[in-house]
Order: sequence, then C-alpha cells, then structure tokens
Amino acid sequence: MPKSIKTHRPALHLPKRANPTGRNADARRTIPLQSARWQRLRATVLAERPLCAHCFERGQITSATDVDHADGDPSNNLRSNLQSLCHECHSTKTMRERNGSTPVYGCDVNGMPLDPAHEWNKNRQQPAAPDRPPSLAHAAADFIDPAVSRGRNAR
Repeated sequence: MPKSIKTHRPALHLPKRANPTGRNADARRTIPLQSARWQRLRATVLAERPLCAHCFERGQITSATDVDHADGDPSNNLRSNLQSLCHECHSTKTMRERNGSTPVYGCDVNGMPLDPAHEWNKNRQQPAAPDRPPSLAHAAADFIDPAVSRGRNAR
C-alpha cells in the first residue's frame, strides 16, 4: 500500500500579545472594563444618577458620562462605591489619584475661580442664611413631578 505524501507545514508563529497597560493592567480590577457585566453595571449607575456628582456639589448641572470608583479601589464594585461623573471631573480625579497633583478647577461664568483654596476665595464670606440662594439639592428635594402627582390624585 502506498504511503501518503509528506508535505511541509511550517509552524505558525503568531505575534505575542502585548502586556496589558493602563486601566486594564490593574490587578485589583475584578470586572474587565470591556466585559458585558461592566457595561450593564455602568449603564445602571448612569441611569440611576444621570448628573455628575462633583459638578452637582459645586452647583453646576452636567450630565454624567463616566462611572468612577469613589474610593479609588477598582475591586470594590458595590453600587454605593460607584459614582457618576462627567469626563472632565473623572479625568481630574484620576490625575489627582495617580500623581498626587492638584486639580485645575477653572472659573465660573462670572470669572470667579472655582477652587476653594484659591487666594480670591480665602477671605470670601459665605452669605447669611436668609440671603443665601437655595442649593440644588434642596431644590431637587422640593420638586414635585406633575406626572407622578397627577397619577396619585387620579386614584
């Protein structure tokens, strides 16, 4: 019986994969950022809290685009540890955590610096309680959604 013809099959050498860098290189990360699980968690957090938490504290209303670990630990994926931030605030917070450098705050619409430690804000007095405008959190607490209140009264 004839033997089969031997053919030359060169070994296939695939290029080595590069070592993970950046956000995915952190060994503490328990959920990969590109996984469906993280994308669902991210979408849930952004749906629950659509405004940037840091901007809201400063009295600005900005839609959130990023989800951040508040304590800086990427292994702690509890919903209470995840916060919604705009891209600018998330980048500022990440820069501060990685190199310990101070963030750049910028100015408000009137040209006043937003940094509370700025020289112009050191001697600035807070307005007295009756003159102080209500905070956004206070206004949001008093807000009554007409669609919801109409539905309650209809029953």
